[in-house]
Amino acid sequence: MIPLLNSPESLTAFGDSRADAVDTAMDLLSNRRRRAILDSLEESDGSATLTELAVEIAAQEAGSEPNAISDHGDVSARDRRAVRISLHHTQIPKLAAAEAVDYDSATETVTLRDRGRALLSRQEAVRGPPQESR
Repeated sequence: MIPLLNSPESLTAFGDSRADAVDTAMDLLSNRRRRAILDSLEESDGSATLTELAVEIAAQEAGSEPNAISDHGDVSARDRRAVRISLHHTQIPKLAAAEAVDYDSATETVTLRDRGRALLSRQEAVRGPPQESR
């Protein structure tokens, strides 16, 4: 039986110690969709709607590129909806609880915060510098 979780917040609150903060940062960055949210917000000047994020992440996961006719690329409505549900119910609440993003549920707008930018810099430190094309 899978144990019930109290809330996403209980899993992502930054602790008092430096070790707790590192563990939380690593937990947040361990999920591909959370990393994609942060990356996408950084690229879109710090703000995007839930729908925009869901479409972009679903397209990334499907390996398709949006085209001139449709911003959805070759991603099915079902896949976009599944990503949107995951973002709304799990990934964005975890990032918001850690104060990495703000989420306005009325407008479904996600905004990158300073802590989210700090997470991005930690991610870059792990990944290393971007590879230049030869």
